[in-house]
Amino acid sequence: MSQGVVKLWLEIIPTSVPPEEIKVWDITPKDPYEIEVRICVLNCKDIVMMDAEGTSDVFFKGYFDQKEEIQETDTHYRNQDGKPDFQYRLVYKIHHPRKTNKFTLQAYDRDFFKSNDIIGEAQIDLEQIIEDCSLIKAPVCLNKKYYEDVILKNKPDSKMKFDTSDPNKFWLPMQAKKDGKIISNGEVRVQIDILPRDLAEKNPVGKARDQPNHSPQLP
Repeated sequence: MSQGVVKLWLEIIPTSVPPEEIKVWDITPKDPYEIEVRICVLNCKDIVMMDAEGTSDVFFKGYFDQKEEIQETDTHYRNQDGKPDFQYRLVYKIHHPRKTNKFTLQAYDRDFFKSNDIIGEAQIDLEQIIEDCSLIKAPVCLNKKYYEDVILKNKPDSKMKFDTSDPNKFWLPMQAKKDGKIISNGEVRVQIDILPRDLAEKNPVGKARDQPNHSPQLP
């Protein structure tokens, strides 16, 4: 800003607007709020077979940003029915606000002699639920009730498929590109819980199936 513009602002503002009527906005950046994100990769259906013999060695990768922490499940070898079962917990410690709140979950076919083949990918935006967790300072589960009460009101075109037997769990489609079209290569059932870091430390869970193993218990 030039000196001439600064001088004009100083001369006009004090004389045209009484000081008590000048609005003041606090633009101080918020202190980072610590959050723990717990994502349980449970089981799958209709996962495509990637190997010539009609099998897939399936595992999952999950991350918020590829430049940050990437976690993997164990591998379900020689799956033939498209229903690999993982029961595997991924745990992420993040700060809010952050650059991206979109979580990516990718299904792969493990290969020992060449690069792993990607089966499909799903991306879910967790910005709203992370923001709510930081505001109320309490755990929030991305369940059917939260979806209907909060997400659908803000994004009425949103479509999530919840488990009919457990409203805390939902299905994510594993999508891939083929011949220029988006196709579904199966689905994975997950549960997502967001907790303030201090509460998470008072009620810890283990990664994978390590102890403490609860909320939910993974067999």
